[in-house]
Amino acid sequence: MIIRHDLELVFLHVPKCAGKELREILLLEAPAQSNEELFNFSYSPILHRHVDLAHLPMADLIHWPAYQWLERYTVIAAVRDPYERLGSAANEYFRQRSRADEAIINGPGITTAMRRHYFSQLPLGHSQRDPRFIHSLPMTWFTHLGPTPMVDQLLRCESLADDFQQLASQLNLPLEMRELAQASLRNRPFASAPIAPALSQAEVDIAHHLYAQDFATFGYRQREPAARQAGDSATAPELTQVLASLCPANLPSHAIPLLERAETVQWHWGPSSQRQEAEGLAPTRSTT
Repeated sequence: MIIRHDLELVFLHVPKCAGKELREILLLEAPAQSNEELFNFSYSPILHRHVDLAHLPMADLIHWPAYQWLERYTVIAAVRDPYERLGSAANEYFRQRSRADEAIINGPGITTAMRRHYFSQLPLGHSQRDPRFIHSLPMTWFTHLGPTPMVDQLLRCESLADDFQQLASQLNLPLEMRELAQASLRNRPFASAPIAPALSQAEVDIAHHLYAQDFATFGYRQREPAARQAGDSATAPELTQVLASLCPANLPSHAIPLLERAETVQWHWGPSSQRQEAEGLAPTRSTT
């Protein structure tokens, strides 16, 4: 997250949504003492876990003093086609895991086995808010506090260059920022079909369960692969287990693998709790 006090502007960094490019622009020629930045890793004694400061979900960010500026300044964030973002998150996981894996990602590219390995760990990694899997958490976890949007203006990666120039004009951002954005940003139209990066049917199903709120909130269309591919759930039992974790059956409370994903939890002595995820979220504060 970047806070420009001189511009009364906050940039919320949604992982894998052009954050590095936008960070360079928004920090350009920032006067001394005019900006704050949450970056790198830390241990939070409040949350009792390690966190990625650059990518704090809103439910975590609310515990940092910097959260106050979201209620005072204009807040912007970028979003991206969920399918492409999920593929990029898998790349980022291996890019950060080791130098050998980074060389594969930067060279021949991620393999099917590597991507499947990443997918197999998502439910547990997400439930633990593990910073190693932060890049694939739903976008709404970074832009909303529960059902409440905390962003005023959204940039879309598929129209990033155009959106930034429009935003810069609207907010009267410095000319130097506009010139750097014009030189460095580009629009990134996402592929219509087949899905890019190419995902198997099982992986597409996982994306639909993980990002149902993202698709609906930000207006992205759910699509399907042109045809079932080798490596789908029929031949990838670990992906079948992922889907089972994301959509647990009606099991006794202590047999549910990931409690936060259960629609209903029935405790044997009588009480029950229902999962409640808001639908039809407003994408920004200006649309509420």
